[in-house]
Amino acid sequence: MNALLGFGGFGTTKGKAVAGNNVGAANVKKQRKFRQYMNRKGGFNRLLDKGLIAITGTTGVGKSQLAIELARAVNGEVINADALQVYKGYDIITNKVSHEEMLGVPHHLLGFVDPNREYTVQEFEQDALRQISEIHQRNRVPILVGGTNYYIQSVMFRKSLISTASRDSGSPDGVLSGTSGSREFEQQHAAKSDQDLWEELRAVDPVMAENWHANNRRKVLRSLEVLAATGRRHSEWIKESEAAREKEEVLRFPTLVFWLYADPPTLDKRLFERVDKMIERGMFGELSQLGKDLADQAVFAGLSDGFSSGLKQAIGFREFEPYLAARSADIPDEDLELLRRQGVEDMKLSTRRYAKRQIAWIRNKLLPECNGTLSKSVKALPYVLDATDLNTWDSLVRAQGVDIAKRFLDKERCLPEAKGISEIAAKLLAEAKGKPNSVLAWKRFHCPVCSKTSEEARDGVAYEVWLNGEDEYNQHLKSRQHRKNRIYRKRLAERESTSLGNSDDEGSD
Repeated sequence: MNALLGFGGFGTTKGKAVAGNNVGAANVKKQRKFRQYMNRKGGFNRLLDKGLIAITGTTGVGKSQLAIELARAVNGEVINADALQVYKGYDIITNKVSHEEMLGVPHHLLGFVDPNREYTVQEFEQDALRQISEIHQRNRVPILVGGTNYYIQSVMFRKSLISTASRDSGSPDGVLSGTSGSREFEQQHAAKSDQDLWEELRAVDPVMAENWHANNRRKVLRSLEVLAATGRRHSEWIKESEAAREKEEVLRFPTLVFWLYADPPTLDKRLFERVDKMIERGMFGELSQLGKDLADQAVFAGLSDGFSSGLKQAIGFREFEPYLAARSADIPDEDLELLRRQGVEDMKLSTRRYAKRQIAWIRNKLLPECNGTLSKSVKALPYVLDATDLNTWDSLVRAQGVDIAKRFLDKERCLPEAKGISEIAAKLLAEAKGKPNSVLAWKRFHCPVCSKTSEEARDGVAYEVWLNGEDEYNQHLKSRQHRKNRIYRKRLAERESTSLGNSDDEGSD
């Protein structure tokens, strides 16, 4: 189990990983028996032309391990749904599953995109749907796995949840899917400030402007591009889309969704240890290559400056930029070592923050989307598997997951009650909303406790923390970071009060 929480490289051919044939004879025999049983039942013939298994969860929780175990048990093939693992190279930093860890299971859409361009969610959707179709034709089970939840949702759900007539008239599919606007549109507006763009949006689509903070340049640009590309306001598209959601079948396939979950304190420790293991496996060798690639303009030629697009978004690239820059400068070794340690610490913290965002997405977006299908003929069935204690993996994750997957594939067998398989499953599923919140009903909340001035911020850049909607805001208030900042603000106020009292005393003398 622990091996698959590590990393390594592998070979790929046109998006399909070349895996070895080291599956044990006993396991092959079990697979053959299961296929024969399902074929007698007609289960594959009934379901595999449309069925899908999806596995989501935070980074470092063991999604790849579960996907491989399920694939070996139900005659499946794995489709990668991680936005960074689609790129070639940097196998350690992007946490790709290794050739040995695949255990003979075919893997698709791994390490096949050149790093000099940005691979979009639209491309992923098309590639993944093609892979699913081909896997169905081979009479096997497609298993979609990854931590990029909007990738998973783009495959499970039709991109534009709007009427057929509106879809035919030219909907802004790529924009409504949640991706950034086209490179050309961004370049056309590059000279405008964030505030100027927001004011422009407020003039033409005040409803959407009210939902985005002026500093959220990506979303403001996306809303402006919708209007420019279609002649209709972004808010109008969303309103029509949400109305169609109530009437149309929005799910492409009957889908079994596994949310692999570990409680945050345990996961944090696991994530920090994983960064240390990445270093042991040679991460600094990849960082050395990164320094060369950043200096060579051709390597990332198709990406924007900074670390906000394509492969350059990988956690570790931005965090070690000061260290890489210092390596080429003439600075003392002790200063270089301090920058290296700071990079490691920043990478660990960034990984923890990313895991929190993943959980928020699953709770606020993916689960409600799944629940919204339960009253329709094509359903997405969410199950939570508790991966907190790795010592109970075989019973609480592998065995439960395989049993549920086999029941899902055989329509004549009853599925267990999702809330009944564990206490954490009952808690997390009970907290999920019955349907997604309307974007148009969002209210933006500002958190003055977590916002920082340039003097307070570590990098000297001021920033404000804004939350979209009450759910996101309330979860933020319960977060560890908010509690820490609240304690910090309280102590700071007490020190200032004490200092002011002392100065008053001195003045009275």
